[in-house]
Amino acid sequence: MTLDYSPARYPFDAVGAIVDDAKVVGYSLETQTKPVFDRMPNEATLAHELSHMWYGDSVTLTTWPDIWLHEGFATWSEWIWSEHEGNKSAAKWFNELYNRPAQDIRFWGGLRDPGSAAFLFNGTIYYRGGMTLEALREKIGDFAFFRIMRSWAQQNRFGSVSTGQFVALAEQVSGGDLGHFFDVWLYQPDKPTSW
Repeated sequence: MTLDYSPARYPFDAVGAIVDDAKVVGYSLETQTKPVFDRMPNEATLAHELSHMWYGDSVTLTTWPDIWLHEGFATWSEWIWSEHEGNKSAAKWFNELYNRPAQDIRFWGGLRDPGSAAFLFNGTIYYRGGMTLEALREKIGDFAFFRIMRSWAQQNRFGSVSTGQFVALAEQVSGGDLGHFFDVWLYQPDKPTSW
């Protein structure tokens, strides 16, 4: 069986990028239809920022604690692009990160409650967010998972969303109760050990 990696239809009428020689900025920004880069982006960064057209710019969060719906989705998109290109699989990215010690509270803590605004864009939001999606994929299988990802982008196009809405869609499509799964991955500040 060939895996269908295709996303929902591109939500906008234009696409482009702005590359500025501003190395002091130190980040890329997913502005709608034209991401901004402080230097020529590598392939992973390009995949991350372009995925925001679906997950972040077309479908956007309602409240800041749901920022994982932007950055976790974009991080996972980097991983699935790598997998699609025959490089490191999303599962391998997941496993390498999962091997971090449980005592690494700066990594494992606070996905849905990052604390102060200073931690709103820390690595936990990106990596644990991406890991949540890959763990979901492994739990429910590729068919249901990719259906969720496409449905999420299509059903919520040009709308604001919440984590609760994503959980409801995942349960509807998978046909299972995912309360425990999302509790340990999104709400508990510890390294998930069973889900």
